[in-house]
Amino acid sequence: MTKSKLLIVIALLLLIGAISVTYTSTVVLAQEVKIDLSLRMLPDYYYKEVIAGEETTLYMEVRNNGNTGISNIKFDSDSPKGWIVNFEPRSIAYLSAGSSQTIDIKVIPSSDTSREEYNLTIIAEANETRAATGTMLRVESSPSFWLWVGVGVTALVIVGFIVIFLRFGKQ
Repeated sequence: MTKSKLLIVIALLLLIGAISVTYTSTVVLAQEVKIDLSLRMLPDYYYKEVIAGEETTLYMEVRNNGNTGISNIKFDSDSPKGWIVNFEPRSIAYLSAGSSQTIDIKVIPSSDTSREEYNLTIIAEANETRAATGTMLRVESSPSFWLWVGVGVTALVIVGFIVIFLRFGKQ
């Protein structure tokens, strides 16, 4: 059979449906890389009372909401002068897509900090992105010397009334 006769036979078979030819095309679309690092104070520590000179622990969730991993995440803070802020762990080597990790933040306001509200900004910086969050900390002063003097005087007065009652109350 010649080449032209073979083509005619194939064409006739196609026309009557005896054979079919299917052509499929596969299109692969590249997924757009999404980098999304979020920071959230736990459990909603966006306002917390702290005592000057004493350590307070805050907790923060670091979440990768993107579709690719984030590497070399380091933590820093913008805090009032004289405050000590430490992170545990200090950095995260790799955070895969969709995962999260909790960070302990230890805050020590300086002992001479006055009673008022202060803003603490937490910064997470990675090779691919940067994120920040903030919390408001209200500094309360630690019990002062005069508070303890007042408690002592009150205790002495109560003990004095008890002694007077026990001594003169039986008459």
